[in-house]
Amino acid sequence: MYDSLRKIFSLALCFIFLFTQTGCSFLMGSQQSISVTASEPDADIFINGQLIGKGNVETMVPRNQNVSLMVKKDGYYPATRNIGTNLSMAGVLDMIGGCIILIPFIGLAAPGA
Repeated sequence: MYDSLRKIFSLALCFIFLFTQTGCSFLMGSQQSISVTASEPDADIFINGQLIGKGNVETMVPRNQNVSLMVKKDGYYPATRNIGTNLSMAGVLDMIGGCIILIPFIGLAAPGA
């Protein structure tokens, strides 16, 4: 009796662990917020070549793509920055979980990773 309860409990814990630790990156959104603040309030702000606004801008950009920022105003040198992708904390957890039970590696294919 005790052995069968222990097996059922162990199996239940395994299933709970399996279903709660797999693909955490799928729970993350595919976009993230980015804020750009220019020292000049009327400076044009471009993200990936598209004019987004002037001065202060907050917009959403894809998590799994590089982003190119440019701020320019007549009489000033344009400021440019490239923001690359990096592994999120959810992606790190997927890697750790994947080393234990392999299934969380699936989460690394999600944009949230």
